[in-house]
Order: sequence, then structure tokens, then C-alpha cells
Amino acid sequence: MERFFKRSDGVKLEILYPPFCEVCGNPIPDSFAETHPYCGVCKDSPDKYDPPFRVRAFGKYLFEDEYPDDRLSDEIRRMKLDRTIVPLLQECLYYAMDYQYPELQELDVVVPVMRGLRGRGYSPVALLAQGIASQYNLPYRDVLYAKEPYRPMHEIHDLAEKEREIAGKIGCNHQFEWDSILLIDDTCINMVTKRECTRVLKEHGAGEVWALVLGRMVDRRHLGVLRRYNG
Repeated sequence: MERFFKRSDGVKLEILYPPFCEVCGNPIPDSFAETHPYCGVCKDSPDKYDPPFRVRAFGKYLFEDEYPDDRLSDEIRRMKLDRTIVPLLQECLYYAMDYQYPELQELDVVVPVMRGLRGRGYSPVALLAQGIASQYNLPYRDVLYAKEPYRPMHEIHDLAEKEREIAGKIGCNHQFEWDSILLIDDTCINMVTKRECTRVLKEHGAGEVWALVLGRMVDRRHLGVLRRYNG
């Protein structure tokens, strides 16, 4: 597998290259993969062999204050206000589906994460999901929604507080028949939103859930750990 993907605009982007955690998709040191395919958090989870959902990512998402010049991360942030960048980012997800995780093409239904109550007139994540559904001839269901307002997850730093804030505030207006779900989002930071979406989807009849995102958050500390272990 190539370590970089060259888009139609000539931009070369680094993919999230193996090894990565089998559950959360976070990159792990090479030595970890030799003993177990899990990150330090997921290896101690009691449901690591049958998790509620799994995360896969095209590349890394890096915080702006730590890596202000990272092209993919900058485009993901820009996409929230500029829909013209969506087709180029769709190319990244197509590459992920074709070469990184082709098994995702076998899932039954494509679902974007919910739109917020304070919408911007369009949902960039829904556009990404529509592109995936069309490209791979999969059914598309925009069925998740915010039942009531909640604070943006990036404004909350405590993980338990994030979980309390979003709990019970996502709804679903479709009943699945044990369909496997490809859940599309732009990033995965700490899996709180994905976990609540998965809970709601399974309450409405969904089977296995896989999340595909453009960028898996990796902070400076984690990158330092990877460099230290991998030499």
C-alpha cells in the first residue's frame, strides 16, 4: 500500500498507514501490532473483540494550534464553511474505500452523522456520505438528527462531561432490519459522538456499525509516542 494519495488537483496527502487500532483506528507503534492490534485504551476494553462500532480513517486530523500547516486538517476545517472543497475530500474517501478498507464496500447502508440544530444550510458530512453511496451503489439514509440542542463537543474538554452532554439528544427516524451501517463523518476525535450515534442506530434495528472519517485525531503527544517506539 502506498503511504500517500495524489489527488486530481495534484495535492499529495499522507494516508493513515497501518498499523492502527482494530477498534478505534488510532495509529499504534509497530511493536504493538506484533502482540495485539489495539491501542493502549482499547486493549483493556472488555468488548474489544466485539465492539459496538469500529472506526477507520483516510488520514490523520491534527489540531490547528499544534500543526497549523497540515493540509488535510486545514481542508477538513474549511469544508464546514466552503462546500467547494467537498469533491476533493470525497476523492480521499473513495481512495480509503478502494485501497485502505475495501471491506467497507460490503456494508448495507450509508448514514451520515446527524446535522446540528444550528445548521449552516448544508451538511458537508451529508455531501460526503451521498458521494460514497453513489460511488459504490449503496443505499443512503440521512436519518440521524439532533432532538434538542447540545454544546459542540470541541468546547468540552472532560470526556465524561461530553458523554453526559450528548446522551439522549440524538434521534433516528428510520427502522433498520439488521442492516450493517457505514457511518460517515469528517473527523473522529474521541468517539463520543460515534458512540451515541451507534447506540441510537442499534436501538432502531441496525446491525454492525463501521465509521469512516476523513481524519482520525492524533495529537502531538501521541505522535511523539509513535516516534519513540518506532525509532
